[in-house]
Amino acid sequence: MLYRLGPGWPASAAQLEEALAREPFAECGATQQKSTGWVPPRGQDHGALVEAVDGQWIARFAIETKPVPGDAVRRKVQEAVAQIEKTSGRKPGKKELRDLRDDALIALLPQAFARRSQVSVWLNPRERWLVLDAGSQGKADELISSLVRVAGQGFAIHLLQTARSPQAAMAGWLAAQSADELPAALHVERECELKGSGEEPAVVKFARHDLATDEVRQHIAEGKLPTRLALGWQGRVGFVLTQALQLKKIAFQEGVFDERPAPANADERFDADVALATGELSGLIADLLAALGGEVDPGQPSGFTEAPTPDSTVTEEATASADDPPF
Repeated sequence: MLYRLGPGWPASAAQLEEALAREPFAECGATQQKSTGWVPPRGQDHGALVEAVDGQWIARFAIETKPVPGDAVRRKVQEAVAQIEKTSGRKPGKKELRDLRDDALIALLPQAFARRSQVSVWLNPRERWLVLDAGSQGKADELISSLVRVAGQGFAIHLLQTARSPQAAMAGWLAAQSADELPAALHVERECELKGSGEEPAVVKFARHDLATDEVRQHIAEGKLPTRLALGWQGRVGFVLTQALQLKKIAFQEGVFDERPAPANADERFDADVALATGELSGLIADLLAALGGEVDPGQPSGFTEAPTPDSTVTEEATASADDPPF
């Protein structure tokens, strides 16, 4: 997910480190259902929360939850209700039932197994890009809320907005009659999803299929629009672009990571992977934004008519390859 950092964001990695230290991750307590916070991106105990590598900043956000099956809560509530009816001869009211559910949840939480996930964060301080590898909008929202809380007054984050919507651009690329009509740095791969309009829109999916065909062009002519399209960038990185300007299934092509020097240890490997991956992705993002007509300010008119999220501005308030970097 791609975001634009507004003015007021920390000006140095040291300032960001100090900010993130205000919300370090701690495991869920016995009766705590969720815990979030920042962890060292290298995975080392008591390590730095921000790593500056080749001018790029890397951080990592952890989310731990203790899910309790709803059926277990209901059974426990029913047992309590039955006991009240037996001893008092009355049925609990709505407020009492809510209290019984809360009590049942608290009683069951110590028995629940914790599930932990992590979201890696890349900040490009020169371009003021914030890039998250979050697989869902919910995780991204958790992270951004924490980032805004710790960063202080005036810190703002916006989804990147482009002059041309990704959906309109993808439709144009699929309708193109020749490769000359495609952006120079990008090429269409063999996967896409097309969706019609209406209350029950038709959906057509292509996988491992040549997309430069009359069949695909006919779907576009009939009004079906792409929601996802697999693209390649300069033969080095493959990815799936969505209508919400998200990059999914990012995979570095074979041989790209062979260009890095042989690392002597885990720290050197981390640094080499980050430097190479962020360098490649910086070029990819820049070319993609150019192919979409360039970036526009959030307050300016844009051809980006799709709303990636219900709230695209936050103010204070991918299948990966084996060679993917640790962020």
